[in-house]
Amino acid sequence: MDLQKSQLDQIGRLLQSSANTSAEIAEISGEDKTTVTLLGLGFTLAITGFLRVLNS
Repeated sequence: MDLQKSQLDQIGRLLQSSANTSAEIAEISGEDKTTVTLLGLGFTLAITGFLRVLNS
């Protein structure tokens, strides 16, 4: 996988945004923060991987 620094920065920002959103969802819904964060990050990584495959 040959990712450029800007692409790595974008992925880092995407994962951080996903983690922040998951934490807010967990707070609002009252669910376990760890579970919601892991699910959110998992979906984010799956969608990111799918989009990378489409762009290849």
